[in-house]
Amino acid sequence: MSLAAVCLAGCQTSKPEVKTTSPTEASAEHPRVNLTGGVTYAALPIGPTEGVDLLDVDLSSGARVAVAAEGIRRMDGDIVGASILPSEWLERRKAVGAVNGGYFGRDHKDVKEIIGLLVQRGRVRHTAPPLTGHGSATLAAGQYVRSAFGLFSDGTPSIVWAATDPANPQSVLQYDTPTPRRAGDGVPWRIDSAVGCGPMLIHGGQTVVTDRKERLSNEGARPRTFLAYDGAPGHPQHLLIGIASALTFTDLAQFLVDYFPKTHGTRAQAAMCLDGGSSTQMSVRDASGVQSPRDTGVTVPTSIVVTAANPG
Repeated sequence: MSLAAVCLAGCQTSKPEVKTTSPTEASAEHPRVNLTGGVTYAALPIGPTEGVDLLDVDLSSGARVAVAAEGIRRMDGDIVGASILPSEWLERRKAVGAVNGGYFGRDHKDVKEIIGLLVQRGRVRHTAPPLTGHGSATLAAGQYVRSAFGLFSDGTPSIVWAATDPANPQSVLQYDTPTPRRAGDGVPWRIDSAVGCGPMLIHGGQTVVTDRKERLSNEGARPRTFLAYDGAPGHPQHLLIGIASALTFTDLAQFLVDYFPKTHGTRAQAAMCLDGGSSTQMSVRDASGVQSPRDTGVTVPTSIVVTAANPG
């Protein structure tokens, strides 16, 4: 089936008129498009006007996932990278799917400031040391770290709370909480590539939603870009790369908790958000060409891309 024949639940230009549907019902009722071996696309309605677009990657298939970033350099005190649309990242990397990546800041014409952790080929390109937050009536003051998505050299994905070691900026540490007592409480995260963002939604198979602890509170139903995987700890089986047209963090976490058992007979092990709002975008390539379930025109300096095991 062509992607063009599938209802694009997150599309900007039109909203599907569908009955209110639970995530589990949606995954059963709506067709999937095979983009390449081990990679499928699905558009799942989750309400009268909203939906989720998913790239579902079988990690045993040989399909490759990458953190895309190019032209990383210092400019006017900022670390910047080439900033293009996800659809352009897809074309540039000969990929079958692409979404936006991490946070960014100042716009320097055709490059943008990188915000948060960035690792390429084992080298830290943008540091992200632990931060210090002010307290509130319900949140203690102190250090905090944010979520990061990484890939080991064999392509295995990892989602953790991470920061660069203040004493050694080329060392990345992972933490078992977003609010460690000391920066040194982390252990080495020997990752090949990574991008920082957040918040964490699921950790160790449990729903956590640490937006407030990561100082990323963004209440309400908003466009979200997200990553999630299942499987035993350290042995993911499927990676989801997706966008939601409008969900709260809590509702998105619940969608993922429901999705994996229904679709794969497994359990969600870890999940986090990437940059959202107007940055949330996805482009995919099927037999009919490139389609963009959501394209806002916002260029991004990092992208998560999926390529075929043997790209032609």
